Formats: sequence, structure tokens, C-alpha cells
Amino acid sequence: MYIWYNINMLTDKVRKIIVQNNLIEKGEHIVVGVSGGPDSVCLLSVLLELAEEWELTLHAVHVNHQLRGEKADEDQRYTEKLCRKLRIPCHVFCYDINALAAEHKITVEEAGRMARYEAFNKVREQIESSDKTARVKIATAHNANDQAETLLMRIIRGTGTDGLAGMEYIHKGLVIRPLLDVSRREIEEYCSAHNLNPRIDLTNLEPAYTRNRIRLELLPLLESQYNENIIPALIRLAGIAWEDKEYFYMQVEKAKYIVSREKESCKIDRHGYAGLHPAIGKRLINTCLKEMGLFQDMTAVHLAGADHLLRHGRTGDRIDFPGGYGLRLIYGKGELYRETEKTEDIEFCYPVVLHDNTLEIPELNALLRVRILQAKQDTELYRSKDNRFCECLDLAGKGIKDGIYIRTRRPGDYLIPLGMKGRKKIQDFFVDEKIPREERHRIPLLCFGQEVLWVVGHRLNDNYKVTEYTREIVCVEYVPLL
Repeated sequence: MYIWYNINMLTDKVRKIIVQNNLIEKGEHIVVGVSGGPDSVCLLSVLLELAEEWELTLHAVHVNHQLRGEKADEDQRYTEKLCRKLRIPCHVFCYDINALAAEHKITVEEAGRMARYEAFNKVREQIESSDKTARVKIATAHNANDQAETLLMRIIRGTGTDGLAGMEYIHKGLVIRPLLDVSRREIEEYCSAHNLNPRIDLTNLEPAYTRNRIRLELLPLLESQYNENIIPALIRLAGIAWEDKEYFYMQVEKAKYIVSREKESCKIDRHGYAGLHPAIGKRLINTCLKEMGLFQDMTAVHLAGADHLLRHGRTGDRIDFPGGYGLRLIYGKGELYRETEKTEDIEFCYPVVLHDNTLEIPELNALLRVRILQAKQDTELYRSKDNRFCECLDLAGKGIKDGIYIRTRRPGDYLIPLGMKGRKKIQDFFVDEKIPREERHRIPLLCFGQEVLWVVGHRLNDNYKVTEYTREIVCVEYVPLL
């Protein structure tokens, strides 16, 4: 009688989890990961019970990791036989997990997870390509014990409060975990009552890995010596932490107005950031980094350092993160970036001839075009150009006939910025204009000796501006090549 009641309760429990967390909509295709073990076999069977009610189409996916020799092949044959019995299509994938781990320099566990999700997504893409209207989700068999083990493992390793939220019922609207509130004991009783006879992976009974030791040693110790309801207690903790996490990230979304996303970086306004609580600020930084592609390895130490830098650092300060990512301060902003290839400082110096001609600057993959115009001859055409890379100069009567060069900066360079009277060192000009340090060596300068006639794209020298008395105009245009 007890087992009969438990069977029905488990199916109802899964139905409730699905409804409360909006895991499934009617008419969807569900790709189910099936290893042949109790958890995944239970999941497949329960979803089949609910399939008619929810108008679901099920697809089983089995991954042979090739780690356990004949035992792994027996798991595959069992899964294929079960799917034939249940009349569910079974997609089998074989991966050499040891080779995959060595190739990517990751653990066997990480390689196995990568292989499984690659297989799940391949089947999902096949379904979507054959039916453009198909809506597909991936179901995995993580259960309440897995959730408890995950929380304990994270606590031992020093997780933050976000980590206490544990695994999600639904991840990115695609991966669902309908058994997340179901205990392993309930799963085993369900499989026994339905004569499913799932496969048992004996490596799960060996305390070789951290998770196995938590499952076999720590959890039983906590249950027997401290709290017999430790698993439900940890599940409640995860639920409370998840609610808090959701609230925090709602505030993060509101704070995104201080972030400007560029092609390969994010810039955070420091004044706006100073008004954020550290709990929101750190999560904002982490969210930006995830959007840029950094999903793992960020620690509380990294985030605390980034938060302190944005609040108290000075222009030019920086902090490095894993994977080549980092944060640097550029005047009123903090820039999150990723290093690709380290760019070396470039140097070039080419003479500029004062007649109509075009000069190539290969170091910048650009051209410099020179046009000589008589006063009132098409000058308005050039003046009307909304192009900061085009400038008109008056060089007549300046004692300049040759000796003009286009080059990179050198010590001692100076200019008189347009609209000003005194000369200014080019270094001071770059600082005042808030030009990032890493960009300064790539800005071409039109020079006569150490005097800069034009900081290309930024400012003309006041001594060489065109006036109503100008008789000959030198029009210079810098053209980046795509």
C-alpha cells in the first residue's frame, strides 16, 4: 500500500514541479538524457506518464562515455531496449571521454558533461531543422539529493550566496530539471514498483571523487549525527537563496543604465557605480563578464578587487581576471575587456608631399590623401564634411615647403590646440582629452619637426587654421581601410 501511494505521489509531485516552475508547455518536444541509471529511467517513465496530458513528444539521448568498458556497452543496450519497450526514439552517441578531457585539459567529469550537452543539442537541432515550428526542451534527471550534494560541495569550496541557490529548475529557458524536489529514495521505490530494473553504476559507490565522498560519507554522517532531515533543510536553503538571487538580479537589470556595451568591451560609469550597494555592484560586474563570455572561475576575491578598483582606483589602474579578461580604469569609466593578441607599440614616419597625392600607411592599414585647393574653390565641400579624419590647413607663409611628416608620437612633441594660445605637450594633450593610454601610440600625427600640425581625428594646431585671408588650402584626409 505504501509503495502504491508513493508511486502516485511521485508523478503528482513532478506534475506540480512542472506547473509551479513553468517547465513545460503543451505540444513541446522533450529531449531526455537517459544514462540507464535509476534517476534518468524514472524521469523518462514519469514524463511518458504525463506525455498524453501535455501532448509531449519524447526523445531519449544516451551517451556512451567509453569509460567502463563492457559495463558501458551494457548500459547502452539496456537503454536502447527500454526505449523500444516504451516506444520512444533513442539517439545514441559515443565519446572517448578520456581523450576529450586530455584534448581540452579538463577533468573527466567536465569532459563528460560537455559531451552530454553536445549530444543533447545535436538532437535538439535535428528536431528544429526538421520542423521549424517545433519547441524543444532538454530534460535532465538531477534530483533532491543531487541538489543537496551540490550545495554541500559549494559550501566546502567557499561559495558566495548566489552559489547557495543551487541548480535551477529551468536554465536559460531550455534545460529543465523536473525531479529537483524528488529524493533518491522516492526514485528507487518508483523504479522498483514499475519493474524498470535500472542499471547501477558501481563507480558511484567508490569514494574516489569529491561528490561521491559527500554522497557516501558526509551526507549520511549529517543525517545520523546532526539532522535526519538534512536534505529537505538544504533544499529549503536553496529555495530561499534562489528568491534572494532573483531579487538581486532584478536590481542588477535596473543598474545596467550605467553600462555601455561596445564591440569587445563593457564600460561602467564610475560615478554611477559609486551609488550602487556592493552586493549589486559585484553582481553587475559578474553579469557583464558573463555577457562577454567569462562563465567560470570568477571568485569572490576577483569581484571584491574589481569593486574596490571602481570605487577607489585611479586612472591607469587595472586588475586581471581568468581567461585573459580584466578591468582597467580610463578616467571616469571602468572598462571590462578581454586581451586577444597583445599589441606592440608601432612606429612609422613618412614624408608628406604638398601636392595632390595619396600616401599609404601600412602599419595602420590606412591611406593619407592630400589635396591642394585654392581659396573659395570647393572649400565648403570639405568644411561641410562631418568627418573628423578630414582637415584643412593653411601652410602658406609659415616657412613650410617640405619637411612635413606623418608619424607616431615622439618625446618633445607639442601643439597649440585650436582655440588656445599656449603650446601643450602632446602627452598632456592626450591626458586632457582622456585618450586611453593603449590607443595613443596608434594615433597618427601630422608634424613639422616637433610641432604637431594636426592630431589626426582629434585637434588642429591653432597656428594652421584656415581663415578668410587664406589663399591656398592643404586638405588632408586620413582613410582607414576595411
